[in-house]
Amino acid sequence: MHNLDFLLRIAKEASLLGGLVLKEFYRREDNPVMEKGEKDIYSLADKLSEERIREHIQKHFPDHKVVGEEDGGSADGDYVWYIDPLDGTKNYIAGFPMFGTSVGLLYKGKPLVGAVYMPFFDDLYWSAEGMGAYKNGRKLHIRQKEKLKQCYVAYGYPSRAKRNLNTYWNIFKEIFDKVGAMRRPGAAAIDLCLLAEGVFDGMLEFELNPWDVVAGALVAKEAGAKVALTKGFTMGTDVYAGNELCFPFIEKVIKINLETFDELSL
Repeated sequence: MHNLDFLLRIAKEASLLGGLVLKEFYRREDNPVMEKGEKDIYSLADKLSEERIREHIQKHFPDHKVVGEEDGGSADGDYVWYIDPLDGTKNYIAGFPMFGTSVGLLYKGKPLVGAVYMPFFDDLYWSAEGMGAYKNGRKLHIRQKEKLKQCYVAYGYPSRAKRNLNTYWNIFKEIFDKVGAMRRPGAAAIDLCLLAEGVFDGMLEFELNPWDVVAGALVAKEAGAKVALTKGFTMGTDVYAGNELCFPFIEKVIKINLETFDELSL
């Protein structure tokens, strides 16, 4: 049996520890920005946050695998932690406060616990399988709407898209035409948490990686959202989620416009 309370405690602590690093370096000039590739950047804060998170997890669970955005890692094991030390790197570097840390644990490919921390707002979201979703101790529930024109939808497209960009424009246009508003916060884990607390009614983001979505997907699911990933928790997956009205609409638009995929529903 899993000790969910302990696993969740470590996820929350690790996310907070990484967040302390982000707070320390936010808007500081001595946070050098480096390039991994075209339109792909990271900062010293990313690296130090990941180091802090890794150390905390491995201290308590030396037999678990840990995979991070900056330093990689092996996913060959039953327990695999996926960590994004700075979800929303470009926001962070620009001084836009929508950024955070994301720490999620998969057990045999399924989300078990997750925590997402937004340092600028001091907001901590967390969840564990079957235990609900919370923000700063308050239980979260998604918001239901009666009409699509009342729905707010978050979206995100990759800056280094592998698909033809016309695919994304078509999806955006079809959804934008039917819903009340669309917003682009720029951080998938945060979008999923905002869906969980009813800020958004739906969300869709493309060409993501497991560390982007493990924690946030569990938070949204435990708050009552429907959540699906086009390729499961693998590299290059897409995620879409929503309430009972928004989810089937978003799913229909995506399936019309994307190639065949192996969908995983949470």
